[in-house]
Amino acid sequence: MNKKRLIIHNRDGIYHLMSRCCLGEHLLEDEEKEVFIRMMHRQAAFCGVDLLAYSIMSNHFHILARVRHEKPRTDEELLERFRLLHEGCRISPYSMTPEALEKALERNDEETQRVRDALLARMGDVSVFMRELKQRFSIWYNHQNGNRGTLWMERFKSLVVEPSLLAMATVAAYIDLNAVRSKQVEDPADYRFCSYAAAMGGKASAIEGYRLIYGGLGFAEAMAGYRLCLFGKGAKPKGEQDKDRGVIPEEKLDEVIRIGGKVEMSELLRRRVRYFSDGMAIGSKLFLKGMYEQHRDCFPESRKARFAKMKGSDWGGLQVVRDLKVNLFG
Repeated sequence: MNKKRLIIHNRDGIYHLMSRCCLGEHLLEDEEKEVFIRMMHRQAAFCGVDLLAYSIMSNHFHILARVRHEKPRTDEELLERFRLLHEGCRISPYSMTPEALEKALERNDEETQRVRDALLARMGDVSVFMRELKQRFSIWYNHQNGNRGTLWMERFKSLVVEPSLLAMATVAAYIDLNAVRSKQVEDPADYRFCSYAAAMGGKASAIEGYRLIYGGLGFAEAMAGYRLCLFGKGAKPKGEQDKDRGVIPEEKLDEVIRIGGKVEMSELLRRRVRYFSDGMAIGSKLFLKGMYEQHRDCFPESRKARFAKMKGSDWGGLQVVRDLKVNLFG
């Protein structure tokens, strides 16, 4: 018999969500994990879900999510969410395209209201978020592998989490430590299919998840607090280690405590920091000003010579050109 699921109504709800592959089979390799993460972000954007933490393993996944109660109030917001869901995706000929939805909303007739109500009913609902995410991924996976039938063992498990710092940070740490417990890595930042590794690599959406957990603090402050929690819960004193479970080495915990959880430049440089790969220019403010003046034709006419200090650590005064083709730190 299935247990009755607790659902938060009329306000935002925080949930720890988990689902396992059918029969516990290890079906998700690196490509599958990457695709799942992309689909997860699109589905979350459509459903009004904030991804606070996640870890995608080879036979199951964990998500710490905040499901927002408030739904789009305008057709513009509704259309934007629908576009985010289908961005870069092949759309079935039996499904509505963003262009078709835009035309339907412009007509504003009885059929428009039916479509509008149907879309709104799919938002702000944890069950819809999980069902559609798993269905969309299953369709992709079966198409890629020539399979048929279900990919998942069960509907999904959910745990309501108190919206307090202690509860959210503790559950997030449990999620991020999955790869450590399974002895794949000693530092969760080395497992690239979890939110902590994504945040340490500069992914803006992952950073925002930890900032939400820590009440909107900046990246450095939020990650310092979280790292103390994460490494503290992931390490065990010598002599108390479970042979079947991996742990964070005690010396790593000592080092994190010594620096107060701060993310040092040497640590960030081991990750993929997009300042160094996707940017346009990096250096002192004087250098960037010179580059801007020499290459003025590369910028819109309305663009002013504004630059931004690099975030996430003490970068020694280095700055970057603001608002480039991609988010520099994510």
